[in-house]
Amino acid sequence: MVLCRRKAKFKQTITADKGRRRRKNMTLSIRKQKKDLQLKKKRRVGSRERNNPTFSNLKAILFSPNSSEDDVIYATQGIRRLFSSENNLHIQEVNDGIISILVRNLTCNIYQTTIVIYESVWALTNIASTSYSMDVVKAGAIRPLVDLLVHDDAKIREQAIWCLGNIAGEGVYLRDQILQESAIESLVMNLNDPQNMSLLGNAVWTTSNLCRGTPSPPKYMTAPVIQPLVSLLDRPITKEIVIDILWALSYLSDGDDTKIELVFSSGVTHKLMRLLEGGFIPYKKMIIRILGNFVSGNESHTQGVIDSGVLDYLAGLMGCQSRQVRKESCWLASNIACGSQAQITKLVRKKLAVQQFVLSAMNDYWDVRQEAIWTLTNICMYGNRTHVLSLVQAGGFEPLVMVLSLQDVDLALLVAALDAVKNVLEMHHQHLRLFEEYDGIDYLEELQVHPNTVVYDKVVDLIGEFFGVVEDEDQNLVPETNENDRFMFGISGQTKTASNGLAQHLQQMSIFGHVSTNQLS
Repeated sequence: MVLCRRKAKFKQTITADKGRRRRKNMTLSIRKQKKDLQLKKKRRVGSRERNNPTFSNLKAILFSPNSSEDDVIYATQGIRRLFSSENNLHIQEVNDGIISILVRNLTCNIYQTTIVIYESVWALTNIASTSYSMDVVKAGAIRPLVDLLVHDDAKIREQAIWCLGNIAGEGVYLRDQILQESAIESLVMNLNDPQNMSLLGNAVWTTSNLCRGTPSPPKYMTAPVIQPLVSLLDRPITKEIVIDILWALSYLSDGDDTKIELVFSSGVTHKLMRLLEGGFIPYKKMIIRILGNFVSGNESHTQGVIDSGVLDYLAGLMGCQSRQVRKESCWLASNIACGSQAQITKLVRKKLAVQQFVLSAMNDYWDVRQEAIWTLTNICMYGNRTHVLSLVQAGGFEPLVMVLSLQDVDLALLVAALDAVKNVLEMHHQHLRLFEEYDGIDYLEELQVHPNTVVYDKVVDLIGEFFGVVEDEDQNLVPETNENDRFMFGISGQTKTASNGLAQHLQQMSIFGHVSTNQLS
């Protein structure tokens, strides 16, 4: 028996909406190095005590009911300095009740002076930058810290914001506890009227931490920060603050159409394009990520991004030295390729960009290659005949065929590549010769032993439909499997017979002439 041909039952069933891919598990880690650097700079502020008091002596002063206000100030400063030392020798002693004392200092009417509050929050900020964040929360620090966000003293507001940012950066559980205490409302006040650039920087950074994480926080909690963040892009702020704003907007726009619309409708797109024109690479990465989130939404969002003129920048972005910029640009293009026919036309007409996608799909780092391949497969799946033929002329068929040879490739990408290859072969009989030149027949033979039944069935369908393999009379015959429940093609003589049949069949197809694979100019 030669290869049993099954009926073609795997027609294109994936709609363009389903084809739009969203990032999964894209929770990005907080920039720990940045946070540590900030804390080290903070720790170097102030002078050291001449008599170098011991931790136990300072703790005794704070625990004593007879300590005066001056004693409390002295002891709190001493504790802060010990916790601010770069070697953190005393940080392991925080469980000795000292955190509770520091939290008490935030609300105690007796010692609630500006300097005591400031020094206490500073110490808690440094503790929260370590693995003891949960201890700070368990001591009841979140509520008083949120209350301090509206304190009259800007230094205290900034330090409380910073401390909450460190707590939120440890994970979604602590992030949600801060959000549940209505911290966003007070943060928005500080974003709108930050007093100084340092406070603004910490407010944006903390806001970004409160918007990040998987699962993402509820939209109704984080939506109030969108417009203040977008408005800041029109103000003279530092590059570091701009980057944190872009991080926050990327978190806020990563999700369903409702989340996307909240950010998209803020009017941020033209501001992002203005920043993109500046050419600053750290901006490019985040801007393309946000725009990529937009085009993962509906066609209206996609059209808005296209209308912004981003397609004119694609070729340059694909030639960027930043690997992440190239990856995000491919992600953006892959979702545009799931849009309307008119939108795909605008993408394919950017011939230089298409050439760059083909080159990346062949030769770039794998994470970039994968996104570039998705772009090519989506054009073949959702584009029309003109789009597909244009892509083939640009050399885009070869990387699709190459996917069939890859080991341990993502199953979804392999299935998409098989569907794309089928569409290309259906467009013109000359593409069969290209398929042979790219060793596609060998790859199909190897895929006959793929353990996934969907892949196997698609391979059988391709071979049967395009290469005229002799069928067994029994259409319902199921291939044998071995003890590992894998199909046995490639082990017996059946595959060899099928291989010879395929090769002989193609050799007899003399109607094929030379097909140019030169890339578009």
